[in-house]
Amino acid sequence: MRNIIVLLHAVFLISYADAPWVSNVRVSADVPWDTLNQGESCFAVYGDTIVSICNTAERGSVPIAPYAYSFDGGSSFTQIPFTDSTTGIIWHTDPVIGVDDSGYVHMLIQFSTSRLKHYMSRDGGQHWHDTSTVWSAGGVDKPWMVVNHNEIYIAWQQVSGSYGIRFAKSTDYGNTWSSSIIWSRTGITALAMDESEVLHLGLVDGWPTGDIYYRQSTNYGTTWSSEVYLSNSYYNTGYGDRAPINSITARSGNVFLTWVDSRTGNWDIYAVRSTNNGTTWSSRFIVNDITTGGQCKGWSTFDAYGGLHVIYYHTPDWPTGPTSPFSLRYRYSGNAGSTFEPSMRVSDTEAPSHADFIGEYHICVSDSQYLYAIWADGRNAGDNDLYFSKALLSQLSRTEYRPPVIASRRLIEAPSIWRGDIMLMVNADQGPVNINIYDASGRLVMDQVTSVSTVQHHIRISSSKLPAGVLFIWASNAKQSEVIKVINLR
Repeated sequence: MRNIIVLLHAVFLISYADAPWVSNVRVSADVPWDTLNQGESCFAVYGDTIVSICNTAERGSVPIAPYAYSFDGGSSFTQIPFTDSTTGIIWHTDPVIGVDDSGYVHMLIQFSTSRLKHYMSRDGGQHWHDTSTVWSAGGVDKPWMVVNHNEIYIAWQQVSGSYGIRFAKSTDYGNTWSSSIIWSRTGITALAMDESEVLHLGLVDGWPTGDIYYRQSTNYGTTWSSEVYLSNSYYNTGYGDRAPINSITARSGNVFLTWVDSRTGNWDIYAVRSTNNGTTWSSRFIVNDITTGGQCKGWSTFDAYGGLHVIYYHTPDWPTGPTSPFSLRYRYSGNAGSTFEPSMRVSDTEAPSHADFIGEYHICVSDSQYLYAIWADGRNAGDNDLYFSKALLSQLSRTEYRPPVIASRRLIEAPSIWRGDIMLMVNADQGPVNINIYDASGRLVMDQVTSVSTVQHHIRISSSKLPAGVLFIWASNAKQSEVIKVINLR
């Protein structure tokens, strides 16, 4: 009888993700060492390569930070246990990952609060090279990382010795580092870089009661603007979440910052927004459209076209406990957070967590075609596993893309492999055609508007002036748009 009840409970929990999110793919490996509760995940995307790193709830006793890679766009994953035993410390925690413009993977792992180390891989994480120590004087907590070309930027709170927010920088792919205290406050940091290479730094300064602040740097972290007070905050821990984790994203002069707040009695995802590059800010507001139960672990990102995406956990229970079902939800805004479309569910289950620690953060990432998410849930008996899903940007938004129109021919024609001078052909009678080129991370690397022409004509592009690797060409006119994927060998 007990088995029947458990089976019925599982049936009621299993459902489907909302379209256009694809069916969830398991990231965690089904192997003997996978008896851990995985959470606090971070991942990065480069073309069809997706790399992931996460914490475990058993991080204080098991020397493993599960690392995973996919070389087929997330259709399948291989996960391996990453361990660094050279330090003599087994507490692998707060992992962060990123990919540079060469496709090299950069991983950051904090060892308890004792030190912070950087690792680089040239083959998607199958082997690691150029290990370096970012900080070894203790007091490290909650680092976050931005990878840009050959440069790496890291911010964290220093909780012993020289208290404050410490900022570290490398300009040689993580081989050497410089660092300094840039803020006398402490708390949870959120760090992002916009397309103009301005660094944006958000801070939750203390809890259960605290304040939200913002600063920016226009010279790669050499100097920082004066702090801007954004809001007060209030947060209580509960089963499944234990920190008012914040996120920050910026594009085209818009800056958007979120955090978890429980001032209304349960968890909600609060946000503030700026439309003038962080000079002035809106009042705080709630992002989630379901305000019953609990919402936590919010994360936001702008895509290459200016669309704003927010993910967060939702549970109908309050207060939360070991039987509370959690799911991952998503909201889209086409006007930088002024309004949002109704939320949809990313996870195709609602399932309780097998640990009271699901990690303090789970993120979403976009490139020129998709929005991606990786998160933890307890749909499998015994422990929490990581799952992956993605959705086409063109299907997530109703406002940022024009509805497709059936056309007799494509707007442009382009070779799939680039080297040297490349000729793009614009087909006849298309009107003004906007042509933008993005790299694999979604960064705009070239834009051009063609003139009106009644005949086919060509545009010459020097591939040596563009980054090597996967590129996406986005072409649009008044009636249609299209994306073409190419490989630039330079």
